[in-house]
Amino acid sequence: MKTWVCGHRNPDVDSVASACALADLRRRTGLADVEAICAGRLPPRAQWVFDHFQLPPICAKRDVYVRVRDLMDTSVPTIDASVPLVDALKSLQVSGQSSLPVRDAEGRFVGMLRPAELLSLFIAKSDLSMPVGEVSLHQTEPLVDTDRVHDIRQSAIRNSHNHFPVVDERGRLIGTVLKRAFAEEPPYRMILVDHNETEQGIPGAEEIPVVEVVDHHRIAFAPTKDPIRYMADAVGSTCTLVAKMYRGAGERPTREIAGVLIAGIVSDTLLFQSPTTTETDRQMCAWLEKLCGETAASVMEGLMSVTSPLTSMSPEEAIAIDAKTYSEGGCKFVLAQIEESNLTLFHRKSGDLTAAMERTVKEDGLDFMALMVTDPARGNSELLFCGSESVRRALPYRRSERGTLLMPGVLSRKKQLLPEILSALQ
Repeated sequence: MKTWVCGHRNPDVDSVASACALADLRRRTGLADVEAICAGRLPPRAQWVFDHFQLPPICAKRDVYVRVRDLMDTSVPTIDASVPLVDALKSLQVSGQSSLPVRDAEGRFVGMLRPAELLSLFIAKSDLSMPVGEVSLHQTEPLVDTDRVHDIRQSAIRNSHNHFPVVDERGRLIGTVLKRAFAEEPPYRMILVDHNETEQGIPGAEEIPVVEVVDHHRIAFAPTKDPIRYMADAVGSTCTLVAKMYRGAGERPTREIAGVLIAGIVSDTLLFQSPTTTETDRQMCAWLEKLCGETAASVMEGLMSVTSPLTSMSPEEAIAIDAKTYSEGGCKFVLAQIEESNLTLFHRKSGDLTAAMERTVKEDGLDFMALMVTDPARGNSELLFCGSESVRRALPYRRSERGTLLMPGVLSRKKQLLPEILSALQ
């Protein structure tokens, strides 16, 4: 059974790096079919990490919804429309199925052959040598391989048929789905890294059993049916926890994986300047430096050399590149963060960014959205805020002449901004 390892949507370097490294560790420790994926577009700095350490980037996926193709059975025989009726009857008997799909010369689905149709033909003493495509077949709406199982499960279970034809987007018959497949467990499992809140996860993850969580944020995870692995600690980076797990398992990451882990640690701790940094982060990074042959400072320098999202992306893309959704106190809101070594560029773009945020608040039904732009070199941030005025007024940040909120000494969204937001909501 396939297991996905995935960080939060709008991923940052720590989210992508921890997924990549944990998938490697799980393969080493006996999980056969496991793959790291990225919840959406791979961020440019994460792409730099994979390029720099010469690793193929993990696969970017928009969602993990279970689709009809995931349940499809290609072993069920099909009947060619040109086959004589007598041979079609034999195929139906041998298959043990209650019906079989019929396709034409181009492979398109034309109908289902059932015993009821054959019985009526025998009673009418029809010519059994005639092609099955010339008889009146049972017409049923085929499923499309890209259909989401969530959308069709109830109607399929209520349907009287035992199995359903599946076609591709061109209408070509490519398999069938047995009814019992809709009632079975999904064919995937999930391991969550760098988050544990459903709203922050890749779309579709709520439908797939979670078997493990590795995270360094507050715990807001829903109850599970079965016991799962859960690794959580108050450290600066999820990659720190994954590095600890390697050591706990008696494993050493390769040079490349060690480099990926270093990148996750230094990006999330802002090279140990963030108040979320712990001694454990420093210790794990020092161990990884020995395995990798590169220093944390050099990796951070490479990360910061990547073109700013403020110049390489549209305002809509920039505010979404590292954005997390929260639901607290009856409010739904988004906190986004961008690391930027040149706040002058941010000031020039603030009008366009504000307009994009206002559109997002309206289109997504948010109470408010905040964008925290952090200058790690100077240890400061500034905040753009759109939405609830009562929340904005309750925040302890002074408004600048440009309209941004000044956040001297604030570097962490998790440890410094979020608590102030939650306090304002109360």
